[in-house]
Amino acid sequence: MDRLRNPFTPGAGALPPELAGRSAIIEDGRVLAGRTLLGRYEKSLLLIGLRGVGKTVLLKHLAEDARRNGVVAVVIEVRNAESDFEELALRVKEALCTIDFASSVKSSVNHAFSVLRNFVKTFSLNIGDFGISLETAQGIATSGKMELDLSEMLLACARAAKESGKAMGLYVDELQNFQIEAMRGIIVALHFAAQESLPLYLVGSGLPSIRSLVGKSKTYAERMFNYSDIGALCRDDVDLAITMPMNNNGLDIAPDAIDEVFARTRGYPYFLQEYGYQLWNAAEGSPISADDVRRTAPVVQDRLDSNFFAVRFERISSREKEFLRAMAEFPQNVAIQTSEVARRLGRDLSTLSPVRASLIRKGMIYSPEYGGIAYTVPMFADYMKRMLPA
Repeated sequence: MDRLRNPFTPGAGALPPELAGRSAIIEDGRVLAGRTLLGRYEKSLLLIGLRGVGKTVLLKHLAEDARRNGVVAVVIEVRNAESDFEELALRVKEALCTIDFASSVKSSVNHAFSVLRNFVKTFSLNIGDFGISLETAQGIATSGKMELDLSEMLLACARAAKESGKAMGLYVDELQNFQIEAMRGIIVALHFAAQESLPLYLVGSGLPSIRSLVGKSKTYAERMFNYSDIGALCRDDVDLAITMPMNNNGLDIAPDAIDEVFARTRGYPYFLQEYGYQLWNAAEGSPISADDVRRTAPVVQDRLDSNFFAVRFERISSREKEFLRAMAEFPQNVAIQTSEVARRLGRDLSTLSPVRASLIRKGMIYSPEYGGIAYTVPMFADYMKRMLPA
């Protein structure tokens, strides 16, 4: 088929042609934004899942949907917790400019700009010139404590949004990378916003370790969120995700071919996009058969190994690779006990603690239960066995 017309999008954060199996989460995001705009309280939303399940896609989709309905959406990706406060402050500044443009009430907006300026100066951030004359917000967001100053800055913005008939939504990707002080600041702001009926909410996405970050932030924090577990798609949703884009572009695929794709991808969205992409490019006729899927499988595997798995494998040390390879020998449907990994490697458990901690920091594994660990990357055990057979 014509490669230029290929509808599939195997890329990080790229919107798929058919966002299958996520309608309930999209509705939750719509209700959260809509109720906040109406001045009615709704718990903030956390999207939790492994790599490659489409969390970033969903987050961006929810943010765009909220923007279309009047929400001022602040969208950031937390790559490095030490430097991303600058991006957050910059996006908040842009949001305030949007509110200012639409507002007939200037005093609260100017006050929010002043508080943001204090926050920027306090933490020596570089977000450029404000370009307007600002009043001085004495003593607000100047303590030097991230938890306090960030919450004061966000609350000032929420008050400006309310007086302007707007709502402010924070859409934060890779939330697990945030410093705990920053997470506390956001949670405190959400807590006081609920008490004052201010239009502020958070949609966060990230790895399962988000639950731990939230729990450590504030004792009441866990009750402030609705948690959506983003996982693999079921067989029917896989059918929709593959069949609809093909049918809409003049190509059919047989049911047994969908069965084969489902078996090989286990329903993980990123892998589905790669299979769809390669099947389209290799198609010589219609419908695509199960044999076509099997013939395409080696190409897909090579692409996944080089584009999806390898970028993570190359960031880890030899000791960390040894640890991850040992994990691959255990069943992957339950948490693996670190003590069992140590026993398999013939090591003392205490000597592996730094390796385990490093892999958690790098986002390669997480702890679903006390003493247990699991990969954050779907089907990574198979990849480790391919890379390190012995």
